[in-house]
Amino acid sequence: MQCKNILNREYVMRLFEKMPDAVTGRRISAVDYAKTLAIACVVMIHVSSEVLLGRQVGSAAWLEGLFWGSLARGAVPLFLMCSGVLFLDRTDGLSVQHIWKRNIPHILLALFVWATVYKMIPRFLHEKVTADALRAILLELLCGQHEGHLYFLHIMLLVYAALPITYTFAANADEKMERYALVFWIIYGVLLPTAKSFGLLHAFSGIFLQWPLTLAWGAIGCTWLGHFLIKRDPMPVYLAATMILIGFTICFSGTWVRSVHAGKLEAQMLEGLSLGPCFLAVGFFSICMRLGKKGYGKLECIAKALSGGAFCVYLVHLLVLRALTHIGLSTNCFRPAVSVPFLALLCLAGSYCIYLFLKKIPLVNRWMI
Repeated sequence: MQCKNILNREYVMRLFEKMPDAVTGRRISAVDYAKTLAIACVVMIHVSSEVLLGRQVGSAAWLEGLFWGSLARGAVPLFLMCSGVLFLDRTDGLSVQHIWKRNIPHILLALFVWATVYKMIPRFLHEKVTADALRAILLELLCGQHEGHLYFLHIMLLVYAALPITYTFAANADEKMERYALVFWIIYGVLLPTAKSFGLLHAFSGIFLQWPLTLAWGAIGCTWLGHFLIKRDPMPVYLAATMILIGFTICFSGTWVRSVHAGKLEAQMLEGLSLGPCFLAVGFFSICMRLGKKGYGKLECIAKALSGGAFCVYLVHLLVLRALTHIGLSTNCFRPAVSVPFLALLCLAGSYCIYLFLKKIPLVNRWMI
């Protein structure tokens, strides 16, 4: 035990020291693993949501859905951390012109196209499409009233717009400034927003209540977390596993207790950059870093292929999930303990097949997925 404590202290000290050979300038296996895990978690979240919203709160089936939903909640921070590694650790510089001529138009076009698809398909299937209906759809699209999961693209637009600033900071910050930026984000992007969501700041008023960062602005800090961790040694496996366990416990136990007390789902503990999901993301990301260092050939190839389709899978997976539900495959088929991962796997497979088809169309592959 004493030996483990010494190793723990040594790692905590090393965490704030950069590796002499930063993992930059090439394809990063850790990011491929993390993106693959993140997209699997996204699908798991949406499959388990059917259980959390449709079953009796506190029932055995509801708890089974909560188990999978809690375990998967590191998805959003993981994606943001991967973006931080890919953009803030570039050794070839960052072009503002490229961001505004390629990255942001790509996100905008993909957002508009897929928001339109999600608006149009239900109307074509269940309603008569009229000129008034089309005008209403267009107005909704222009006002940002998009399918719920597309909020992540809204966030990424802000992240991309801020990249010239965050990249310049990352390229010039010394050790002290890097640590300061990380601590600042943890306080104002994670702890204070979590406290605010629980009403713990109700005794305060005025400008103080504006100190906690919103999810959109906090996401920029989460990209910094990925940049910070990739430059350092991965955590020991037991420490990463401990962080995953802590994150899962916060998400699962906190949601269970609060939901049973309220008589309905209380999802604050499950939200994007709250404490539990961030613990989960850091633990998972560290394990992905360790896998990336091991150099598993076949596993790396699989992760590379799956991560390459992650954006497309994110865009289309709800269509696939609804199609599965339409043909009678839902979490009601059998116990959620089994049906949630089974449906998530089916949904992932179907979504990836769509990606393999769409990427053969040059224009779609370049701009829409």
